[in-house]
Amino acid sequence: MMKAIIIDDEAHCIKALQNDIAMFCPQVNVIDNCRSAKDGILSIKHHCPDLIFLDVEMPWMNGFEMLEIIPEINFHIIFTTAYDQFAARAFRVSAVDYLLKPIDGTELQAAVAKVEEAIAKKQGSAHIENFIHNSKSPAIEQKIAIPTRDGFDFIQVNDILYCKANGSYTEITLADRKNILLSRSLGETEQLLPPEIFERIHHSTLVNIQHIKQFIRTSGTYVVMDDGNELNVSKSKKDQLLVRMGIRQ
Repeated sequence: MMKAIIIDDEAHCIKALQNDIAMFCPQVNVIDNCRSAKDGILSIKHHCPDLIFLDVEMPWMNGFEMLEIIPEINFHIIFTTAYDQFAARAFRVSAVDYLLKPIDGTELQAAVAKVEEAIAKKQGSAHIENFIHNSKSPAIEQKIAIPTRDGFDFIQVNDILYCKANGSYTEITLADRKNILLSRSLGETEQLLPPEIFERIHHSTLVNIQHIKQFIRTSGTYVVMDDGNELNVSKSKKDQLLVRMGIRQ
């Protein structure tokens, strides 16, 4: 059995989640529920759970602030949140599991299964630490979680020069000239990257504007990246790119 604690300031949300866990995840034993982050910290210290279900928005201290003051995160976390899909980008970037309220039973089972797999592989809390780092850092300093066979690699987003569509995959080129093939479409990859520094310049190309060395508009329109590669800019994307680069026509 997996020991779990629910931390949520709304009693009806706690009750609903307890019922869902009992129905869909009988391998999870809810040993305590807490109505505040303060009570949650005390309960974690006392019970040493394997897993906590943590509400994001709570009065006085939210879920993120609670994690920042816990000296050692030696448990797994599934966030519960009313955020929409766009606002949940930070969770996906950091490989943190989250459930949107109202919680779907199938999604609950999938999130718990991921935790069980992480426990079996003895994976630590690097994804949580990355999430906390990203929540406090400007876009240029954030990291993205890249899935690997053994878990995740965390890559500084500003080390990414550009991303190119490769069928249903995305080929990521890094500043050290290393290439990574990510099992996500370019559109999905774009959602993971901070829009403050990334711009789509073609239907098949996404670039980090910090690494554009030249903009060329003779013999076609293209950009030269820091690694010397030339990437075409489509007519429909040219004007927006120039605006992003601070060029007035």
